[in-house]
Amino acid sequence: MLLLLSITLADAKKPKAPPPLPVDAWGHEEGMKADCFYAADFEKLAEGDRKMARQRALEEMKKQWQGLREDDVHMEETVIDDLETTLLGRPELIESVVKANLDQCKAFMKSGDLAVWKGWMNPLAAKLTAGECMSPLIDTMFDYLEISRPFFRSVTVCKGDRVRISATVKDRYRIADKGEWITVEGTAEKATAADMPCNIEGCNVGMLVGKFTGDDGIETTFPIGAEHDFLAPGNGQLSWSVNDTTWYDNKYFKNAAIEDRVAITVEPAN
Repeated sequence: MLLLLSITLADAKKPKAPPPLPVDAWGHEEGMKADCFYAADFEKLAEGDRKMARQRALEEMKKQWQGLREDDVHMEETVIDDLETTLLGRPELIESVVKANLDQCKAFMKSGDLAVWKGWMNPLAAKLTAGECMSPLIDTMFDYLEISRPFFRSVTVCKGDRVRISATVKDRYRIADKGEWITVEGTAEKATAADMPCNIEGCNVGMLVGKFTGDDGIETTFPIGAEHDFLAPGNGQLSWSVNDTTWYDNKYFKNAAIEDRVAITVEPAN
């Protein structure tokens, strides 16, 4: 009898084990003022069930982000939309996002500082797609050369895209009052001045030139003339312009009611 009483008292002194954490459900731990969503154990699920668990996790997180759980959580609608679009296109990323989101949620439910959670979430869509290119050049684009302003239009290209830029050579313009009428091949003068958009070998004054602006912000200019094949060194924007330093005085040649216009074609290069 004494032995049994001793064992009972010893068991009573043992700390109680914490309750098991929720799985694929809302719940909370000690010190949290409200619930957070605990995802399923994705690694243990069959492929079909795994996909469904990802979708459920995204839906449950979105409910909280939208403020539908009445727990003082409310994120910006545009941030939610951007992140949802990103995750729907890359559903496998939901698994890591829901785990990181749980950490943010638990911290907020203990400290009440929503700014920290927002600081993690606001740039998340951009971070998840960093380095990706969603718009490779697969279609042909037609445009007219705008000679009165520099690098007016651009197209998105992805690393490795081969792009052919071509222009009509019969259309004329000039880049200074009373200057000579020229084509996209430019004048005979080499562009060497530091303020010229393109001043490398092959660039003439007034010719059609291109500019590639990478996602890293680095700009590269190159000569085009009548035609040029360009290999994109990275993801970015490809644009074109007249190689000039002032554009307000540029004019197309006009004969009676007919005015020349340089037609630009941008297309994948085979």
